[in-house]
Amino acid sequence: MKLPLPKISLKLPALPFRKGSPDGEAEIGPERPGSRVGHILRIAGMAVLGISVIGGLGATVGWLVVNGADTVADREARRPELTVSILRDGEEAAPNSSLDTMARKMADEHGQMPNDGHGEDVAHDDGNSAPATGKGMPDEIMPEEQKGPRFELALVEETEKGMLPVIAPDGRKAWETYARPFEADSRLPRIAIVMTRMGVSRSLTEAAIEVLPPEISFSFAATAADLDDQVAAAQKAGHEVFLDIPMEPFGYPTNDPGPTTLLTSLSAVDNLNRLETVLGRTVGYAGVMGVKGSQFTTDEEALTPVLSVLKERGLMYVDSAASSRTIALELAGTLQLPRAIANWRIDDSPALAEIQRRLAALERTAQRTGFALGVVPPLPLTIDLIASWAETLPERGIALAPATAIANKQSLR
Repeated sequence: MKLPLPKISLKLPALPFRKGSPDGEAEIGPERPGSRVGHILRIAGMAVLGISVIGGLGATVGWLVVNGADTVADREARRPELTVSILRDGEEAAPNSSLDTMARKMADEHGQMPNDGHGEDVAHDDGNSAPATGKGMPDEIMPEEQKGPRFELALVEETEKGMLPVIAPDGRKAWETYARPFEADSRLPRIAIVMTRMGVSRSLTEAAIEVLPPEISFSFAATAADLDDQVAAAQKAGHEVFLDIPMEPFGYPTNDPGPTTLLTSLSAVDNLNRLETVLGRTVGYAGVMGVKGSQFTTDEEALTPVLSVLKERGLMYVDSAASSRTIALELAGTLQLPRAIANWRIDDSPALAEIQRRLAALERTAQRTGFALGVVPPLPLTIDLIASWAETLPERGIALAPATAIANKQSLR
């Protein structure tokens, strides 16, 4: 018996394709026409990338073939080489010209011979000193004579008004660094003389430098011509140097000390600008002396900022005592500013008898209080008279001292 078999009809569906869905499950659906275009673009991109890589490699190989030899030669030329000559027994090496040039340059700029730290200074017959080399220095490399005032770079700052004094990072101050060394019996009365208005007449400045003992302090007018040269000449002769600061006198403006005069009518800023203009005129000074100032030195509001800046810059202040009502000494003491004040001024009457009378009064002040200071103008009469008078001071048991040697010594009134 033959059983009839059922006829099976199987109809297969078209092949599906998968596409990504946002939830990560495969999504089944019919192929869309855009997918074929994307496939073509991917193939084209890969072709472009392959061409770029092959082209880059070819260009690199070509550059190496063309320039490789020159590059190697250039690197060899740039490689530093040092040739060391081996000296025979007893043969000496030639001096190094580069080091000689550097030494001259530093001496020109700072007036000091550089010390390489490997030798101590040695004294020469002329009193100068130079770094020891063990062989002596040839004449052609000796530093030239210094031009301009002697000063230390650590004690100045460069500003638009010139180089202004500052306290050095190690605490050194101009009034101590530039002070003339003074060694005398501390029990002797001391008299200091400050010759003011120096530099206005170059011939009188030269006469004072030539005739007066180095213990006499010089205060230069900021308006003096060739100020640096004249200050340098005074320093070379051993004098310590101050600068005149013009201050408002009674009767201003009829009595006008000049365009940089400090005025009670100006603001503190304007007065400090004028002060810095004067301070920037030269370098190497120990302090300033207020000249005129019979009005300005009685005004605490005007005077305080000026003295405060002098203190901050490490300077000493000398008051010319233009007025008996000056408060400069007391105010400077409050600010702990190094100070001194004139006990007698000799510029009021340049007559011989009057000058001798005031010098005698100066001696009596020194005998009584231990310290006295006089202010003198550079006149032919005063220069000669002070020179001869100074020679007689030791006979009367009085020491002639620089102004810095009586700083803070005078009693407050």
